[in-house]
Amino acid sequence: MELYIVRHGITTWNKERRIQGSSDIPLAEEGIQMARKTAEGLRNVSFDRIFSSPLSRAFETARIIKGDRELAIKQDERLQEMGFGIGEGAEYVEPVQDGASLLDGFYDWPQDYQAPEGGESFADVCRRADSFLEELRTVDPAVKRVLIVAHAAVNQTLFRFLEGFDLKDLWKHPRQPNCAATIAELTVDSSRIVERDKVFY
Repeated sequence: MELYIVRHGITTWNKERRIQGSSDIPLAEEGIQMARKTAEGLRNVSFDRIFSSPLSRAFETARIIKGDRELAIKQDERLQEMGFGIGEGAEYVEPVQDGASLLDGFYDWPQDYQAPEGGESFADVCRRADSFLEELRTVDPAVKRVLIVAHAAVNQTLFRFLEGFDLKDLWKHPRQPNCAATIAELTVDSSRIVERDKVFY
């Protein structure tokens, strides 16, 4: 099975460098244009299934990429972005592990990252990402190509599963750009990333 894993288009909170998480922030106009260009770049790719996070920025990106394909978009809560609890909406401060940022340890020590009150740990997100991909392995063998549209952190946990590395190495590759597509292969007993962060804009 071939997977196209796409991050949603840009939002106003992305542009303002605010912590977004599970807050339902819609695409900015620039994000809509990104999605349209991505749709054009993928227009000749034949998908058998489409999955999306239920958050509107991901679902709208998926809807634009879907175009006139006669496929339903299945929303799956396991693809929702990592929750940041009381930190959502706050200005992004570079994590330097001195207590000044809500994201201290987020990139450098993900296995030790302490979520803000009401937020999720990486272990929490990995559990739902792993569950999603393990379930995908069991779908009808006739399903050959799948589009998945989600978010930066949850996509990173999908990549960790596909490449089989430890949580501590979660960010060994840069964060996926908005509307980039990472292409992977998934079988019943193996997985790998074929092409990382392909952009069409």
